[in-house]
Amino acid sequence: MSKKCLFDAAVLPFYDSWEIMNPEDQAIAQRKKLVEYINFARSSVPFYKERLAGFNESDEEPLAAILPLTSSDLRPLLPPVSTKLLSLTTEYYTVFQSGGTTGFPKSTLFSFDELEMLNLPNSRGFFAIGLTKEDRVANLFAVGGLYMTFIHINRMLQQYGCKNFPFSNHTATDFIHTVTKLFGINCFTGIASVILNTMRGMIHLGIDGLNIEKVFFAGEHLYEADQNELKEKFGVKCIKSPGYGTVETWYIGYQCDHCPLGVFHAHNDQCYIEIVNPDDGKHSGKGVPGLLYVTPFPRRLTPVIRYSVGDRAKWLSDSCSCGRTTPLFKLMGRGDNILRIGFDSVDYEYIQQILSEYKGLSSNVQIEKKRVDGRDLLVVRVETTEGEASSNWMGQMQHELEAKITEGRPSLREAVAKESVWPISVEILKPGALPRNSRTGKLIRVVDAIKG
Repeated sequence: MSKKCLFDAAVLPFYDSWEIMNPEDQAIAQRKKLVEYINFARSSVPFYKERLAGFNESDEEPLAAILPLTSSDLRPLLPPVSTKLLSLTTEYYTVFQSGGTTGFPKSTLFSFDELEMLNLPNSRGFFAIGLTKEDRVANLFAVGGLYMTFIHINRMLQQYGCKNFPFSNHTATDFIHTVTKLFGINCFTGIASVILNTMRGMIHLGIDGLNIEKVFFAGEHLYEADQNELKEKFGVKCIKSPGYGTVETWYIGYQCDHCPLGVFHAHNDQCYIEIVNPDDGKHSGKGVPGLLYVTPFPRRLTPVIRYSVGDRAKWLSDSCSCGRTTPLFKLMGRGDNILRIGFDSVDYEYIQQILSEYKGLSSNVQIEKKRVDGRDLLVVRVETTEGEASSNWMGQMQHELEAKITEGRPSLREAVAKESVWPISVEILKPGALPRNSRTGKLIRVVDAIKG
């Protein structure tokens, strides 16, 4: 007898009953989950006994007195360096890697049960953005090198009820193009830049006969210009993110078909989510940006309490028109997506906003801080959308952008005039010229060449 697929397990019109629970009841249930999780961590992991001493379940913000965990904190606590964060040192596990591909790897461990539990947030997210049993899905997530997402997305798609095509990010575009036509694949899911590069490559192979209706992305921001390109050139109707999270924690949020760019429903039954002002450590009210801290309840092999994700976000006061009662938050960019140039803090989003006003430029942008002869230098690199851009056009665009970016930053403009920092340098590059992470295919967006 065949097992009921994940799609058929949905409690219509949403995926599960938590999504329509009364918000007050959600808060009570979430607080109970948090108290149980903290007690588990204190009793199972010696590392947490002293660290969690300040936890007070009756406080409005019960984790406020607890030091946040960072990526650098985790490395000396986990194998191969240590087993200090393991609740059971004899438990078997799967090892994944997070962060960069150079230097000593940053490991994260998942038990078999934890990997199976990822089916719930995955299914909830994909269901909310419209994945059905009729869809034929090209999975372009990164595989190999201890990368995690492809493995559990593939597992979920196998059980969801749709048709699954596990290409990965390493498959040649011409092969994906051929199979897409032969099988009528109508849905692409994967890292945003990998999907974009694959679909752009298909243009040269001919898009007649292709019917890609849905793009479900993750891992990176998919900017409005890119979304417009997918709609105009390929006729894509639905562009959403089924899940937002980190390999160190869990799934934190998911979109529905009503969510605008960057807005997510919180998986508040899966995680205790905090948005905190980094300057004073106080919790941000609705509409006020702060750093995102996450405590994922399903992580039992290596409990993670108050992990600083590195992203900025804000709670939204409005409820979603889809009818779900899970709270909404908006991502505001990376907390470290800012380069300090002289006395000015230049945000990656500011550069993106300027460049989006110019035709012929893509959203593939990298900013880098250099130190040259004792002065800061901001280098902005952007790829064109067309490979045959003339050298005259590129030179003219370079000078225009340098002036435009500087014009909008009064303190930077003043520092340039005083020669305390170098004038901005803009480089116009051909498509695909910017460096990507060799393991995941993600664009390397921000580089601080003198940091650390």
